[in-house]
Amino acid sequence: MNKYRENIEGYLYDRRELQASKDPIEQQWSVIVEKTFTKYEGTEMGKLLHLKYEMRLPEQQIFERLNVEKTTYYVWRNRLVNEITLQAAYQRLIKPF
Repeated sequence: MNKYRENIEGYLYDRRELQASKDPIEQQWSVIVEKTFTKYEGTEMGKLLHLKYEMRLPEQQIFERLNVEKTTYYVWRNRLVNEITLQAAYQRLIKPF
């Protein structure tokens, strides 16, 4: 399990606040989050980002709207969080170990 998952999901949920922040660290997080949303725009994982972090729908509704199994949902979510974790480590926002 990604030990940074809760923090990263917090940044995904607070996307709009990050965009408006003047804090340099939060601005770096905002760039990473925006790149992720842009990268997956128009894809199923982009829909997951929208449904979970913008619309804040319950998981069961997301499964149904995306027509995916629970396992697929968690694989996709973990993939997104892990990708953001790697980007944050590269930017030295977090320590990977």
